[in-house]
Amino acid sequence: MNTLKYKGYIGSVAYSEPDKVFFGKLEGIDALVNYEGESVAELTAAFHEAVDDYLALCEDIGQKPEKSYTGTFNVRISPATHRQIANRAMEAGISINAFVKKVLDEAVQQPLPAQEPAMLMEPDSPRYGIKGNIGFSVPSKDVDFAKELAKHLGWKEV
Repeated sequence: MNTLKYKGYIGSVAYSEPDKVFFGKLEGIDALVNYEGESVAELTAAFHEAVDDYLALCEDIGQKPEKSYTGTFNVRISPATHRQIANRAMEAGISINAFVKKVLDEAVQQPLPAQEPAMLMEPDSPRYGIKGNIGFSVPSKDVDFAKELAKHLGWKEV
């Protein structure tokens, strides 16, 4: 998914072909804040303005600008992956929950690879919509798990 980032906030990015406009919404908040623009520059400016306006509103009404999270969520995985996770947790002498928490904590500490989002290019751009390869590394102990995940996502190993 293509996103914009500003002041620690993330905004989604989409393009409406019939309307010839980029649009998105501010993610990770308990409110609905939309923005749009006819170019990437306009979209980015509208996103920045939306974040600034949202933060000002939250300050005016004394509301925390962050979305509240419970710390609990469901993940749907294949039975084979569930079994592999259970086995890894057992080998480590910890619960499945502790294992998944540890793996997720490690994953969010890793920087995301830098990439130029194709969706943010103007529609006439020669690279608009071109597919590319993404490289990433995982700890050697998690290679089989990563391959299984990639397979489920329809990715091809290069």
